[in-house]
Amino acid sequence: MGAEPGWGLSTLSVHGAGPGTDAERLTPSTPTVQPIYQTSVYSFPDLASLDAVQDGTAEGYIYGRYGLPNHTALERAVAALEGGEAALACASGMGATAAALLAALSGGGKVAAARDVYGGTYGLLEELGRFGVKTVWVDAGRMSEVEAALAEGCRLLLVETISNPLVKVADLPALAAAAHRAGAFLLVDNTFATPCLCRPLSLGADAVYHSATKFLGGHSDLTAGVLVGTAPFIRDARRVAMRFGPTLGPHDAWLAVRGMKTLDLRMARTGENALVLATFLAKHPKVAAVRQAGTIAAIELAASDAGYLSALAPRLKRFYLSRGALLRPLGNVVYLLPPYCSTEADLRGTYDLIEESLALA
Repeated sequence: MGAEPGWGLSTLSVHGAGPGTDAERLTPSTPTVQPIYQTSVYSFPDLASLDAVQDGTAEGYIYGRYGLPNHTALERAVAALEGGEAALACASGMGATAAALLAALSGGGKVAAARDVYGGTYGLLEELGRFGVKTVWVDAGRMSEVEAALAEGCRLLLVETISNPLVKVADLPALAAAAHRAGAFLLVDNTFATPCLCRPLSLGADAVYHSATKFLGGHSDLTAGVLVGTAPFIRDARRVAMRFGPTLGPHDAWLAVRGMKTLDLRMARTGENALVLATFLAKHPKVAAVRQAGTIAAIELAASDAGYLSALAPRLKRFYLSRGALLRPLGNVVYLLPPYCSTEADLRGTYDLIEESLALA
């Protein structure tokens, strides 16, 4: 049993993973919380049973790299929240990104990507250049640039709902229309927004992915990624993942499902906090600019003096300085002020990012 029609985000967050697998329903009583399947391999009574699962004519599990019940629960939960047909759980957000790109591209290929994407995504696309994949970097907010890149033969457009780290909001319906007019595939990173703020598939995206390490998990105790799309596309991506092996551990999958049960509540409070911080910082004399979108606020300091940071957030008692920036994990239940320099090393020297930028979530 999956999601029921009419379920809201809170109900989907709690129950979207479903009631478990057949193995958990062998007795009249079933566990309220799915067990952790700490196994790498399954045994079968005979070859016919193995062949049936391998051929897809019977449900079941074979080997950890092919999928485990905890993966299935996480995939069902995120697919339900995003309104997608199917999902693929991976060992990290970058694993999900790589699986999506490798499933969507062939024979090299050309990608149009937002210039201010997450640094890891930027680095991956640059790395794929060694294999004949050419990337055309565009300002996703300028449709003329996007359309020009698509006209050059780009067959995949990659953007973020809310960009990391510059907090720019993508016009997904317009981008989807432009991509589809050109026969291109629209791939969206929805990590910053989550399905609580935006469901890109309903706005025309072909596939969406998350670093579940961030807001979906919400507690900085797991590393995971999830890709959501049509059943045929996820089947292709799963085949890629089975070959390349970005396999998510069962414990991390279990933690992600656990964390998602409070996703709607956490995102509502995080959005409230981000608005309060953005309003306060917009009036501060040491702040040059503030951009706030949903749960994220980005600030640009008027000067590069780390001493100003304590004035900007005088009530923060614990923080770590890294090149004059506050360093905390993104998407956690504690206060968050990660600097772009902690995650955007791949972008340095390639884009006009402001050295004194901070993202607050």
